[in-house]
Order: sequence, then C-alpha cells, then structure tokens
Amino acid sequence: MNESSRTEGARRALAAASVHATLNNRRQVEPIDLLHAVLADEESPAVVLLAEFGMSDEARSQWLTGQSGAYRFTPSSHESTSDTVVGQSQALKMAVADAELYVRAVDRSRPVGTEEILYGLITSSKDVAREVQRLSVDMERLIAYFTIQSEQTMEMLPLPEGCEPLVLMDSVESADIARIIDAASNRVREGLRVIEDYARFALDDPSLTRGLKDVRHRLKAAMTGFPAELLIPQRDTNGDVGTHIMTVDEGIRSSPLDVLVANFKRVTEALRSLEEYAKLYDVWVSGRFEVLRYDLYTLEKRVVLAVWGVRRLATAKLCLLVGNLPTLGDLIWVVSEAIEGGVDFIQLREKNRPDRVLLEHAREVRIITAKAGVLFAVNDRVDIARIASADAVHLGQDDFTVRDARRLVGPRMLAGVSTHEPGQFRKAISDGAQYLGVGPVFQSQTKNFHESEMAGLGYVRQVSEETTMPWFAIGGIDTRNVDQVIEAGATRVAVSSAILKADRPRVAARILKTKLDSI
Repeated sequence: MNESSRTEGARRALAAASVHATLNNRRQVEPIDLLHAVLADEESPAVVLLAEFGMSDEARSQWLTGQSGAYRFTPSSHESTSDTVVGQSQALKMAVADAELYVRAVDRSRPVGTEEILYGLITSSKDVAREVQRLSVDMERLIAYFTIQSEQTMEMLPLPEGCEPLVLMDSVESADIARIIDAASNRVREGLRVIEDYARFALDDPSLTRGLKDVRHRLKAAMTGFPAELLIPQRDTNGDVGTHIMTVDEGIRSSPLDVLVANFKRVTEALRSLEEYAKLYDVWVSGRFEVLRYDLYTLEKRVVLAVWGVRRLATAKLCLLVGNLPTLGDLIWVVSEAIEGGVDFIQLREKNRPDRVLLEHAREVRIITAKAGVLFAVNDRVDIARIASADAVHLGQDDFTVRDARRLVGPRMLAGVSTHEPGQFRKAISDGAQYLGVGPVFQSQTKNFHESEMAGLGYVRQVSEETTMPWFAIGGIDTRNVDQVIEAGATRVAVSSAILKADRPRVAARILKTKLDSI
C-alpha cells in the first residue's frame, strides 16, 4: 500500500506500532502493536467507532496500561522515532492488505484510515479480535457494521447510462441460466481458494496472496448483480449430470504445480462462462468478469514462475560473481575452490572480453558447475548463455528485457534481473523474472556506485517483506557485514571480492555459507 493511500492518522498509527514493537523487544511489528497504536490515539475514527459499539474510556485506558512496555501515542511521536522502524510480520501485512481490499470494495477513491485498519486487524487476527472483545465491544454488531457498509456501496455502484440493475426473468430459460451462473461462480471461488492457500502457506508470498485476495473480493462485487436468493434455489447438485462424469486426468496430480495449473484453468474457464452468460443481462457486468479473467492470466504467470524459481533455487543461497581474472587457470581454480567451500551458484561476469574468449571461459565454468551440481549463470550476454548451455542468464537494467531474452534462450532457462529500487523489483517480477538481484547494499570493491545509487539495507528489508520469490542481496557483502544483511531479511547473498580476494577462497566461502545455512 502506498503512503499516499493512507490517512495521516493511519500513517501515525503504523509508525507508533513500530515504536511499540521496538520497546517490547520484538524484531517485527505484530497486529497487537498496531491495535495498541490505534487505541492509544483517543481522537482516531477507530476509537470513536469502538465507543459506539460498547468500548468505554475506562476499558480502553486499562487495556493500554496493561500492555507490557506500553507506548503512549502522541501525534508527533512517529517523527521523533523514525530510526526505530522495524519490519512487519506476515500477520500484520495480511491485516493491512485486508484493510486495503476493504477500501477497494467500498470506495477506491478514499484512503485507508484507522477504521479500515481496525477492520483488517479483527478479520485477519484472532488474537486481536479477542482483545477487542475484551474491551466490551459488541463484535457481532461491529462486523455487521462493516458488512453493511460494503453491501450498501455495492448497491450504489453506478451503472452506465441506459443500463438497469440486473433482474433475472421468471422463466425456465432464466432459471437454467441462473443455474449456470451459480455453478460457474462456485468453480471460480473454489479454484481461487486452492491457489491462494498455496501462495499463502507454501510460497509464503504476501504480494501473490494479496493479488489473489483482491480477485476474490472483486468477484464478490461483480456477483452482487445476481442475488443469492435467485441463484441458489436453482442449484441441483444431485441432478447435475456433470458430477458423475470424470476424466482420467482429473484424478491425477503429480506435483503442487499440477494442482495450481489445473485450478488456474478451472478458474479462467469458469470466468469465461460467467462473462458470456452475463451478457444476456448486462454487458457492463460481463466486462467485470472479463477483466478478472485477464488479471488471472497475469497472476498465473507470476505464480508458476515463482514455483519454478523456488524449486530450481531452493538450495541456492550463496552466489559468486566471478570474472576478469588474469588467466583461465585462475578462473578455474577459484571457481573450484569456491564450490568446495559451499558456493552453490556461479555467475560469470566478464566485461570487455572478446566473444571467443568469453565463450571459452563460459564453457569451462559450465563443465565444472555441471559436475558439481551447481547452478551457472552468464551475466548480460544472452547469446553466450545459450551457446554455453548455462542454467540462467542474468540481466541488468540496461540489458535485454526478460521477454526478449526468452526469445533467444527459450522457456526453460532461468532469468534473473538486477534491481536497485522498488519500481524495478516489481517490474522484474511482472515481466517474468524467476530470481532477483537486490542492491547495491554496500559500496563494492569491484564496482563503484554513486551515493545516490546505493539501495542499502532499507531496500533489502522492503523486498524481504514483499516477496519470498528467490532473490540475492548484492553489493559489498563479505564475512564482516553479512550478519547485517541477514538481519535485514536476506536469506541469499551474492558476493565477489569477499571470495575472489580472500587468501583462502574456500574458507571465506565456507564462513558465508555457514551463516546463511543457520538462518
């Protein structure tokens, strides 16, 4: 969620939650910290709302006092404590995402405030819901309040000029169409839940989970044109001839990827059915299903690439960028030593070499890495990567795009992209990169960066909170500072001088790998 999409009160609450987590010696901000920050601001809309549903000032004050390391909120507190900002837990990110999705459903033009944050907290965190209930809040009425707000807004969504609200005709044909729409919408919801469960619990990816949740909410909004009381009575599960017909491949799933692909197909096919039959009633609503279907195609690409990248790079934690050594013998020796020390990904990065020399080096490194079962990538040169049968090609911001690189290397080779700021990181994912370089974290001995180009540990933290797609922190990392990078959220690092310039490359590699393996 962008800062501009939050109210000032919401921004203050998130900043104060970070302080509260720090004072309680937590490494991440949890939902309970955000609840504390929301309740501590007695003028916030969320506090006013809770008071309407039963919370007294005395109960609120006692709850705040009873919190360990209680932090008293003031409007300027976030300004004086900006250095205490820590990362957000997965649970908190889900709560904030739910708040954002709720606002999208109600009114996309308004920012997320403390009321919406309260909604996200109580619907995504059982612990927070229990604490709110302890404040004598009538939870049923509170949840009903948010539900009514959402439903009223859906009812008021403007239709294009000349269109009337959907009304199913009282006819046999209309009943049949209602049955089709009901079955198709059920298939979409079921398939989305299967996919979302994997993104959430297996990939542990906040960005993908948020995107799938958004689709579910938008499906619910689109289905408001078809009242449940008109659809569900037409349902006839026992009489559905399709429930007794099953093809051989429907019962075969050899991997989680098979499950995901099958359910994406199920969802997009059902959306197409909704799109076509909705045209019988309203082209505008049909268009909403069409947009959802196109969005699912993009999400399918992202999910499949994430699964593939995670699978291929599951054990790859330490990457060595090597190149421009005095002789081929030096290159072969240092690569062999690094692999013996635990490096599991070699990236050849050589500038200003004649093509024949670069190809010779790439082929030699390919032979060593293939024997050792270590991944091998070529930096920048898509043609060399293909000819040398590399496992991956790594692209910079000024190199070929992922899409153009795939035209040369095909679909099976991994594609990685170097990123230096959030916009590049998100674009690389949407373009189809399967792993990312994140940095520069520190000033490098092999490549000079202007101070304005340094991404720093803050960027590492941000990426660690947004995705679990494989990525490597890079830039000036060595045995002395790798602990800081790990503390910021990195689980993989790419190094160069830390091993190439070490007296004993094998030992330096082993130290770094041991630290990464201990995460």
